[in-house]
Amino acid sequence: MQRTGLYYPYVHFRDAAWIKAAALYLPEMARVVPDGFRVADPDHVRVLRDELGFVQDIDPALAVEAASGHLLRLVAEHGEELRNRFGVTVRQDVVDAEPAPPGARTPAGSHGHRSGPPSERPLAGLYPGEMSPALRQALSATGLAGRRVRSSFSHGEPGVWLGMDPALAWVYKCALTAELAADTAFLPVTDQEAAHTAADPWDTERMAAVLLEGAPARAGTGDLTARIGVLSVRCVLPAGLDGVPAEKIVALRKKYEPEFLAYTDTIDRTAADLRDALAGIRSPQALDTYVRQAVHREFEVALVSLRKAMNGAGLQTVTTSVSTTFDTPTSAALLSGLIGTVGGTVAGSAAGMVAGVGATAVGILGQARSRRDDVLAASPVSFLLRVENGLNPRTAVRRIGRALRRGAGAGV
Repeated sequence: MQRTGLYYPYVHFRDAAWIKAAALYLPEMARVVPDGFRVADPDHVRVLRDELGFVQDIDPALAVEAASGHLLRLVAEHGEELRNRFGVTVRQDVVDAEPAPPGARTPAGSHGHRSGPPSERPLAGLYPGEMSPALRQALSATGLAGRRVRSSFSHGEPGVWLGMDPALAWVYKCALTAELAADTAFLPVTDQEAAHTAADPWDTERMAAVLLEGAPARAGTGDLTARIGVLSVRCVLPAGLDGVPAEKIVALRKKYEPEFLAYTDTIDRTAADLRDALAGIRSPQALDTYVRQAVHREFEVALVSLRKAMNGAGLQTVTTSVSTTFDTPTSAALLSGLIGTVGGTVAGSAAGMVAGVGATAVGILGQARSRRDDVLAASPVSFLLRVENGLNPRTAVRRIGRALRRGAGAGV
């Protein structure tokens, strides 16, 4: 089954490279957007959302009662202890931080990290629609939250935010995500290193252990699909992915949809096999080791084999032929001029040179096309080769060779 990602613990994606990479291994990405909340997406997210339909907003109302119930019970059982550690004061009237695990540095606006007495800590904000009325009332009554006047992250929203300690907000957001994932079969994913914990259930006991006993939020195996996906696609991604236009991601996904679906099916199958085999393992280091071994076996090795098969289909021969042709002085001068040419001019000029390169190269390309299609169709990692060819920068000779292959109808 193709898995839709469920982004947490925030509404707005924090890492441009991460969301672009996610669009190369997940069919869609849902994010929690309470009723009435106004999003403010940057251009690359808008392109993925509007042109690919990759980003989907989901109201958390379905999971609010269950998640709120867990925290309500914790407040009823440990209200005094929670207030001593995570209470807020009347002097705090600004939401200026974001949810963060206990003890972690808090992503904040004008304030620093979470330390010092409660009155000096920055507060994180939750939108009212993320909590039940009973929980909002209980948190306010016990001094664990207060209605804020303004928020540094509100994007013009009126002062309806509920402000609380970042650790308390983080634990609740993980619980809300876990409940929503259980109700939707979506896959919790995050660009925050410390937050890979929402895949397993969050109940009152787990909240108490993390908030009051200092227990680490244990690593589970529920997010194996995302781990495998991001590791496999890293095999072919350029270093500066944050600078790659989102339009290129959209074009790859649309043009090679069947290969993308075959690739994501392989991710799901690999994750399912690992999940069964590693169900009893709770060591993060051991889990990472097994995941990396699986990615190497199922994707990296397969990709190397696919490259060799493609070379065997004649593509490497054509690249060599093009390079040899440009060894003559006249061709070298022409190549020098083409290096300074951009966009369609390069492709047009190169395509016009097919006759000059010679009928031999075109003939090789024509014969290679059917073999190429057979090789790609047989490989579950062919989409990774498309990504590698589509996103990585090329030398001038390789760009011209690609234009020639397109002219002969055998472009990869």
